[in-house]
Amino acid sequence: MPHDTSKSHATKVADAWDPSDPGLWFCNWRIWVDAKRRLDEALSPLGLRSKEFWLLSLAGAGDFSQQHIAELCGLDPSTLVPWLDALEQRGWLRRERSPRDRRIQLVRRTEAGDQLFHRALPRAQRAEAEQLAVLSEAHQRQLVEAMRKLITNNK
Repeated sequence: MPHDTSKSHATKVADAWDPSDPGLWFCNWRIWVDAKRRLDEALSPLGLRSKEFWLLSLAGAGDFSQQHIAELCGLDPSTLVPWLDALEQRGWLRRERSPRDRRIQLVRRTEAGDQLFHRALPRAQRAEAEQLAVLSEAHQRQLVEAMRKLITNNK
């Protein structure tokens, strides 16, 4: 019986991918890994991690439900609960029942959470500026504009 020398689809795709010329998904992932590392380093003196910073950011942006925050973070709602519990225990945010729909939990920053967020924000902005420093200001604006288009186009 002849030996089948054909490659699987996955092998063909892997062979076709050239790591010296990465595409959007790989670049996105590497940018995110670097951004997370930079943000974690910038926030560590405040006892804050990047994920906690983003949750505080979203909690202060309005009346977001716990479900909506999970969707924005790409998380299963049950995965989000321990993070929110920890931030609530530290006094940085609170959950309240929606007056319009008692099944919905709204997530809001507390006064202490607001103070921490406003101390953390300049650190986060510096970390972002450091990451983008390899680009001219014009290229920075173009990159952010292009990324915003990708986000709004994929909803």
